This record gives sequence, C-alpha cells and structure tokens, in this order.
Amino acid sequence: MKTTACLGFFLLAILSGGIVNPLLAADEQRQAYDKMVEEATREADEYVQQKQKEQREAAKQAEEKASSADDKRVQAERKRLKTEMNNVRARGLGPNFTEGMRENQLKELESKLDQLNSDPKAYFNQ
Repeated sequence: MKTTACLGFFLLAILSGGIVNPLLAADEQRQAYDKMVEEATREADEYVQQKQKEQREAAKQAEEKASSADDKRVQAERKRLKTEMNNVRARGLGPNFTEGMRENQLKELESKLDQLNSDPKAYFNQ
C-alpha cells in the first residue's frame, strides 16, 4: 500500500511537472504570438492610413487640376456671354430689331450667365 501511494505520488509529481511546464511554455508562446499579431495589426493599420492619406491627397490634386480647367472654361464662357450682352446693347434699333427684342435677348443672356455662375457643371452638360 505504501508502495502504491509512493508510486502514485511519484507519477503525480512527474505528470504535474510535465504538464505544468508545457502549459507555461504554451502560455509564453501564446503571449509572444499575441504580441506579434498586435504589432502586425498596428503596422497594417498604419499602412492603410498612409494609403488613404495618399489617396485623399491625389484626389485633392486631381480635383484642383479639374477645377482650374473648369475655371478656365467658366471664365471663357462668362467673357463670351458678357461680350454678347454688350453687342446686343450696342446694336442699333430698327424695324427688324426692337427694344423688346433687345430686352428679351438680354434676359436670356443674363439667365445663362446666372446659371453659369450658380452651377457650371449643369451649364456645360446642357
């Protein structure tokens, strides 16, 4: 009986010592793995943020380039409309061109100019 108890205690000591050490080693490996995953996640997040920032900057530059091109178109069209309005004002009245006709043409040109100033994209898409 004493031998069985000693043998049981000995086996229990071996098993517990053998089981505890691998559990501690597995815990340390798990912690190292978790730390590695956290670092990789942080690096991935930084990479994604950097790429998003680069995309926003590229989009902003493209928008500025497009708006400057649109600004040139808008300015040219505005100049054309104002020149046409001045030509209508300077045109002499006669039997084929009355004051009412002049006013109507000026109103049409002014409405086009207002539309150009308020929404240039819609104006050019017509």
